[in-house]
Amino acid sequence: MRTFKVVFIIGLLLALPRGAAMAQTADDFQPFLGDFTGQVVFAGPAGFAKRDLEVSIRRERGGFSLKWTTISQKSSGKLKRAEHFVAFAPAKRPGFYAATDRITRLGARVPIDPLAGDPQVWAKISGTTMTVYAVLITDDGKHEVQTYERTLVPGGMELKFNRVRDGKPLKAISAKLQSKEQGINLR
Repeated sequence: MRTFKVVFIIGLLLALPRGAAMAQTADDFQPFLGDFTGQVVFAGPAGFAKRDLEVSIRRERGGFSLKWTTISQKSSGKLKRAEHFVAFAPAKRPGFYAATDRITRLGARVPIDPLAGDPQVWAKISGTTMTVYAVLITDDGKHEVQTYERTLVPGGMELKFNRVRDGKPLKAISAKLQSKEQGINLR
């Protein structure tokens, strides 16, 4: 039954319009625009790990784009940088945004394709919180849900990240990100 619900939800999401602004006219994403940085320390499989975090939210094509970067240090001392970019357009439901495309490692913009391994992504804005949901279909046909809650606070935003695979929690991270206008720059 759970699998049916997930497949049904993904099917509905694939039917969302992917064009320019639809019924939504308010720029409820406006307060989230900007650059934010922070650090998080969390318990990982090999002990405690530290990551630098960067988030950039920009106005784009009637909606907004979201770029987030994590920088971690491997046990060898080498830095690992992971960058993600998703563009969002307003959906028919107020406060919802459908992902339209992403940027590949080579810098090309491509449509999101969940059956090719891309997550199905959408955003919901409610008050001072922007929640981004990503549903991935795993190689064995199961699902993983990642949730990013970004809540505006004085001087920046609080981030809460959760990753759940087939109903089992895998990771939960919380961090405070400061607006770069506050003078914080990690690297």
